[in-house]
Amino acid sequence: MDAFDSTFLTFLFVPNAPCKVDRARERVDHFIGGIHGAGDRIIIPAPALSELLNAVGHSRKLILHELNQNPKFLIAPFDTRAALELALMPESLRTHPGKKRGDSGSTWAKEKFDWQIIAVSKVYGASPIYSEDPDIHKLEAKSGIKAKGVSDLPLPPKSFKGPTLFE
Repeated sequence: MDAFDSTFLTFLFVPNAPCKVDRARERVDHFIGGIHGAGDRIIIPAPALSELLNAVGHSRKLILHELNQNPKFLIAPFDTRAALELALMPESLRTHPGKKRGDSGSTWAKEKFDWQIIAVSKVYGASPIYSEDPDIHKLEAKSGIKAKGVSDLPLPPKSFKGPTLFE
């Protein structure tokens, strides 16, 4: 299984989301179609969903409806198993000597969210995590879960006609 963080979810729900990679939304849409064809599901860690819902404002209800009704997605909670997974990760992975947080350069609150996303992904057996967040990519080596970006997805064929996500 694969996991999507909030940056990848953004490509699905924000039509003109900026991305430096050519045809980002088409790549993501085509990728999701391929996963569903193989019978797999995409894990959406609840902390990542929270980040997306905070950013989209009035579209929250529609997004939740689409994700909950679509069998391609599984919203995975940060529950007791994920909390234990995170707690069992060696603290040396999550911090650096003399620093409360790691080397991501982000706020401590954001880094905790990123670690929760990784813990949920691990509990649900997801690897890789698809993300455009450079902090997730920095943490991947420490967590044992690969992180991939839009540029890792192949371009869809020229005959690709657009969204297959919610069909």
